[in-house]
Amino acid sequence: MFTSSVYKNSPIIIQNQMVSLRDLIRKLFRQTKEQRELQALIESHEYDSNSINAFHEKKLKNVLNNAVKNIPYYRKTIRTNEPKLDDFPVISKFEVVSNHGEFISELNNGVVISGATSGTTGSPLIVKQNLKSVIQERAFVARNHKWAGFKPGDKRAWIRGDMVVPLEQKKGPFWRYSKFENMILLSSFHMSQNNLQGYIDAMVRFDTDIIQAYPSSILTLAKYLEVNDAYYPNQLKSIITSSESLNLKDKRLIEKRFKCTVFDWYGLFERVAAIASCEYGHYHILTDYSHVELLDVGDGRHEIIGTNFNNDLQPFIRYRTGDHVYLSDETSCPCGRAFPIVDRIDGRIGDYLIGEDGQKVHILNHIPKGVEGLIATQFIQDQLDCIEIQAVVEPKVFNTHQEHILIENTKERLGKSIEVFVTIVEKIQKTKSGKTRQAICRIKDTL
Repeated sequence: MFTSSVYKNSPIIIQNQMVSLRDLIRKLFRQTKEQRELQALIESHEYDSNSINAFHEKKLKNVLNNAVKNIPYYRKTIRTNEPKLDDFPVISKFEVVSNHGEFISELNNGVVISGATSGTTGSPLIVKQNLKSVIQERAFVARNHKWAGFKPGDKRAWIRGDMVVPLEQKKGPFWRYSKFENMILLSSFHMSQNNLQGYIDAMVRFDTDIIQAYPSSILTLAKYLEVNDAYYPNQLKSIITSSESLNLKDKRLIEKRFKCTVFDWYGLFERVAAIASCEYGHYHILTDYSHVELLDVGDGRHEIIGTNFNNDLQPFIRYRTGDHVYLSDETSCPCGRAFPIVDRIDGRIGDYLIGEDGQKVHILNHIPKGVEGLIATQFIQDQLDCIEIQAVVEPKVFNTHQEHILIENTKERLGKSIEVFVTIVEKIQKTKSGKTRQAICRIKDTL
């Protein structure tokens, strides 16, 4: 919606109405009796390990049975009618992409909602869900909000990847208002240094109770406050972060400058794992959300391998996420919740590029979308006005037209004045820990 010409060319008051209408429709589909009942159930057992385990085992059994009966990939792989988890192979994104249609349930009826993973290292993975899956996901998100102190009627500020303000707009306001969510949506794409005080002021005027943000977005504001030896002037209940890794140093800086607790959420669009921090800062693996195996890969790291409970249309069983956790010596938490604890998460790196106005642009996930033949990408910026895209491609598909789309997508996110060129490579270089960075910006950080 936000990239449509109708939205971009509408007055702000109409844009606010369009945002509000979109959120009303979402609420009507997501916040149902089924969602409320599931939320009540998972809230009722979070302090009782026996109840959690019973819930977990029932969900896992249902997923495995559904897979061997209705999912072609698993039906031809698993030769038993009473499957156990160990009967299933460990899979990766490669197996899913290569056999994509075979992971879709043959009981495919009703509304189907397609979404995509971030695609930060190549073409995004298309994941299909039914409405039931969306509703179940909402129940877990709502419980997480309750951990953070959210109550119906609270005012929220949203600083994530929605391009609610057209990129070409150079003057504020850089936010829009959603009536039915009682929420102000602030653009993550206009956070240049000259604009940051306006973001703080807008949230204060709105009398915000809770901020939901990408770690990189809220960290930019926290660093701005630190540079100016300032603090957020109003009282917040909490800040909820997700979608990027948040290290302890940055988390403490945000909490110091905003004078509240950060509740960090780790999740994936594949729905194979969820880890949430509580009011005491401990990270809990939500074992009622999915089944998680931790594969020891050395150096104290364990890779997250997950089995989703909440998407019977496209279940992933023993799916390698590529993300890692470090185990904790703590066996219990003062919060009392009976979920396992991990020390920290080594997940997606919050890389960024610098746009034409000098703002850091962390949200690059949409750039590869719609480009055919991409296998992997990495953005490299050595100077402000030029970006190189190193790309691993399928040469029979990736042609000059697809290259043009990739370049134009990049300019759409970062500015038309920036020169963008594509270099075809055989592989993308990895970090010492084996990760592939989304972007490498070699321009000195001034904030």
